[in-house]
Order: sequence, then C-alpha cells, then structure tokens
Amino acid sequence: MSDINESLSNKASELKEQAAEKLQELKTKAGEISDNLQQKAGEAWDKAKSGETAEKLAQLKDEAGQKLRELSEEAGEKIHQASDVASEKVHELADKAKGLWDKVTGKHESQQ
Repeated sequence: MSDINESLSNKASELKEQAAEKLQELKTKAGEISDNLQQKAGEAWDKAKSGETAEKLAQLKDEAGQKLRELSEEAGEKIHQASDVASEKVHELADKAKGLWDKVTGKHESQQ
C-alpha cells in the first residue's frame, strides 16, 4: 500500500511540475503578446498623431467643404427654378381667376 501511495504521490508531483512549467510558458507567452500589443498601440497612436493623418483630415475637410458648396449652389439653382415656375403658375392662376371673376361679375360682357 505504501508503494501505491508513493507512486500516486510521485505522479501528483510530476503533474504539479508539468502544470507549473505550462503555467510559466503561458506567462511568458502572455508577456510577449502584451509587449507586442503595447508596441502596436504605440505605433498606431504615433501614426494618428502624425502630420500625415492631420494632412489627410485637412484634405478630407476641404473636399467635404467643396462638395457642400457645390450642393448648396445646385440647391440654390433648383430653388430659383422652382420659384420661377411657381411664379408663372401663380400668374396663370391669377389671370384665370380674374377672367372668371370678370365673367361672374359681368365685366367681360360690358367690355365687348
């Protein structure tokens, strides 16, 4: 029985050693990954703060401003066109209403 207990104890010790080695390997690997992530984050931050990024943002802002001006001009032209058409329609309707009013009030017949 003593041999069995000793054998189990030895096996448990071996497993404990293996687990400790694996744990150490995992800690080392986690440290490497952490260092790598910190390096990549630093590089990304440096790139974000770089003049290249600021330059690109300024370029995009200029392009957006230009597009906004173009769209604003187009909208102004379309509003002007719509206003002209609406004005014509209002004049046409006013003329028709006047003609109808003249007919109703008899002014049309008296002018003839």
